[in-house]
Amino acid sequence: MMSNVLKRVQAGCLPWGFCLLGLATSSALNTAKGSLPATARVSSRLLERHSSAAGFVSALGSKSDFVSAPGDGHLYINDTLFDFRSFNSPTIFEGGEFQGRDLIQTISAFGSPVTRTYTLHVANTMFTDGREPPSSSHILGWDDNASDWIYNETNWRKIDKILDLSRQYGIRLIIPIINQDYGTSGTNWVGNFNDLIRHRYGIEDYTVANQAVDWFTDPEMIRSYKQIIAFFLNRINTFNGIRIGNDETVLAFETGNEMNWGDKNQKIYKRAAPASWTIEIAQHIKSLAPKTLVMDGSFSRNPSAAWNDEVLDSPFVDLFSYHFYGTGDTRFYKNLQDLVQLHEKTFIVGEHGFYEKAETYEAFYKNITCAGAFVWSLLPHSEKGGFLTHGEGHNIFAYHAPGFKNQTSKNFDTQEAEVISSTYNASYRILGLEPPPKPVPGPPEAFLLNNGTTYGISWRGSAWAQRYQILGAGAKNKNNLRVISKYIPDNVDAGQLFIPLKPNEPTKPIKITLSRPVPKKLHTGWVDNKWCAPESPASCPKKSNFSRQDNPEDSISYPGQPFDKGTIEDTQKLHSPVQLGAIVPEDSSSGGWFAVRAISADGVPGKISKPVFLKT
Repeated sequence: MMSNVLKRVQAGCLPWGFCLLGLATSSALNTAKGSLPATARVSSRLLERHSSAAGFVSALGSKSDFVSAPGDGHLYINDTLFDFRSFNSPTIFEGGEFQGRDLIQTISAFGSPVTRTYTLHVANTMFTDGREPPSSSHILGWDDNASDWIYNETNWRKIDKILDLSRQYGIRLIIPIINQDYGTSGTNWVGNFNDLIRHRYGIEDYTVANQAVDWFTDPEMIRSYKQIIAFFLNRINTFNGIRIGNDETVLAFETGNEMNWGDKNQKIYKRAAPASWTIEIAQHIKSLAPKTLVMDGSFSRNPSAAWNDEVLDSPFVDLFSYHFYGTGDTRFYKNLQDLVQLHEKTFIVGEHGFYEKAETYEAFYKNITCAGAFVWSLLPHSEKGGFLTHGEGHNIFAYHAPGFKNQTSKNFDTQEAEVISSTYNASYRILGLEPPPKPVPGPPEAFLLNNGTTYGISWRGSAWAQRYQILGAGAKNKNNLRVISKYIPDNVDAGQLFIPLKPNEPTKPIKITLSRPVPKKLHTGWVDNKWCAPESPASCPKKSNFSRQDNPEDSISYPGQPFDKGTIEDTQKLHSPVQLGAIVPEDSSSGGWFAVRAISADGVPGKISKPVFLKT
């Protein structure tokens, strides 16, 4: 079983002298020293993405082939190393095209451009305790007459669009298919496999369903889940005509998110999904997508029994994942990676983060050597200007690229800049490359607003923009725009980006007074409460409250908690600015032209937005 790995270890050194020092039963890389697999090639074309403004297409990710995991602990496209350090993007299948494109452009700048999505959404508001409406779901219910699931085509087309955009920009996706049942309706954010049980068997009550039917052993639920997978993988993308099971954009399908096998009453969550279930589902995926990798979605929460040996040895499962939250969790990393590599399979850190100090990320990256690692989590710019935000509790918030050191909103993480930069740098160092400058952003999308008392400008932000300039020109001097404000960041809540304008003085400098930065805060005291069902052996507070709370700083936190409409912060107030339609000036019109330009993290100007005209 060890022969293939040993052959790679003995294959020698790369031309620039980096030797593979480890064996298959130990950590094979040391990223702090720049070690690489001996058989790997690293493409110098990686840096081409930064050669022009908004040239966000990844040269490495655009290689035409499926990602492979040959069993040496690493990922490859052809023979080119494709190990990654990146972020989970849980909202990538939600929202409009702008928000999806913004995330994709952000991810495309990492060394190996890979992201992990969230699961399919299952409608459950037809049940008294549900919160996921049909309008935002992929699966609506069960049709007894057709003996099949009912699907929401509109939201499947959103998946199509993201797959198509990902293909265009050269990024690869890991897609977990369904979410775990954490034991109560209060931890059921976007629909999970217990909702599938309720639909399939016509059971209204959440607790009755999860105690009456074992998702992992019930033959009908296994058959029904395989129907969903067949629908997904046989689907023809409505934007590019590619069958999803044949789409190399998908790095891997994951059997589920945090699959964990409770006892007969679904109370105790300390076991991986049963080997029989994982192997059957993996085999089904492989039958429909033979060239795509399969990742075991188990999360046993028990490092001493993380996966079943039968699954580790199965030819249908390529990747194995574990989630690390909080600094103490990472101590289990080496044993888990070594176990996976012993079986000639590939280890991925599917989710990690919530460390007390930002410095822990850098240290973690220097000591992990696995094929991939995803931080939880990354959010995009909002279509209304600013960013979407999400709080996990204990001063922990979703991150935004390129990261902002001075946060003025309580809904932004004060460790953000360090987390983004350390992950960006690690994504290149794991490939043996020095991190290049962060990308030059493309043009923003400027639009005019009225806040009830005055007119102003806002914009849909550019991926990787650190700050923005506002430019102005007279009515008859559209092509002679001058900078009137040099430094405006957009790390504000969605819908709160508004700069007042004076159309009668379009070239007069605008004075912007930024709010006082929020003091830097440590990430302390975080506890994973979502497993705290009654009789659970988890270390939980005496009182657990699973209800959603309005204040993210006070809310109970759940790693992997999805970003439904109750958790995304969109703080546009009642009297927030109202977007205006485009104005085309007449020859006699008085007023001014205004535009916005994004500036990179290294101070390099990007392209200017399309100008907008504001009448006097």
